[in-house]
Amino acid sequence: MSAIKHKCIRSAGHLINRSLPNCKSRGRVTIHQGMAIRLIAVDLDGTLLNSHQEISQPNRDALQAVARRGIELLVTTGRRFHSARSLLDSLPYPVTVVASNGALIASLAGNVFRRDFLPRKTAQQVLDTAIDYRPYAVAIFHMPGQGQVMMQHNASPDGPLRWYLKTAPECLAQVANLPASLPEDPVQVMFGGPPALLDPLETLLRSSPAREHIHLTWTKYFTRGVSLLDVMNRGCSKGSALGWWLNREGFSPSEVMAIGDNYNDLEMLQMVGCPVVMGNACPELYRDGWHVTLSNDENGVEAALRTFALL
Repeated sequence: MSAIKHKCIRSAGHLINRSLPNCKSRGRVTIHQGMAIRLIAVDLDGTLLNSHQEISQPNRDALQAVARRGIELLVTTGRRFHSARSLLDSLPYPVTVVASNGALIASLAGNVFRRDFLPRKTAQQVLDTAIDYRPYAVAIFHMPGQGQVMMQHNASPDGPLRWYLKTAPECLAQVANLPASLPEDPVQVMFGGPPALLDPLETLLRSSPAREHIHLTWTKYFTRGVSLLDVMNRGCSKGSALGWWLNREGFSPSEVMAIGDNYNDLEMLQMVGCPVVMGNACPELYRDGWHVTLSNDENGVEAALRTFALL
């Protein structure tokens, strides 16, 4: 981590990365390795949001400056769409949302461009395999109101239950038997809880009959002692969703800047020309040649945008 971080210094509140000798300013748009940045993909929790779950005013201002220059904005998040939209609705510029780690791409108005949901049969297979973990399991559906989030009656308060009771009780439905109660293909199945409890679940699922049909994605919050294991449709990730969007828009990955902080951002960061890692990121994300900005409580998104897109 320190070997990478030393490449970044602060100057006038901005990040300067010495590992980018080919990054220079041409006109009003930063050129990275000879290509103009045309799209910015930014994670939400731990990246655009600070520790108070807010988008700071400096981050808002920097995003607006980017939008004014005609650079496209994509918010990529592990959150379900309706949760992400409630945090982004106040932004006065166009934003496309990649929700649930790539399972859904939609506009803030709710226009759906792409679905990559977990088949119901596969979700049931996963939940049957992970029967001992069902008190920590959540099935997410793309629908308004109650049933958007589904858990069992015996859901543990040490899992996601407490979060949904606090933040979205109107969306929560609790059932006796989760796999038997799935009404349709869920967006995803998620398991949340203490890291030591959840860690063996990855091995269990990777050795299960469902392994050929799923993609597993971790999100880990070390300071909170919480891990989330998202079970997605095979091949579904933020990276695959971003790739689909770039093909749709006619952009090259070399024209894209991505900013993230957690394991679920890895595929997205690997595919773009300008990967930026938050100062508060998981240690494994600090890689040689990747740029490190400030933390989410130091307006790290603004620093990155002003360094690479707004010079």
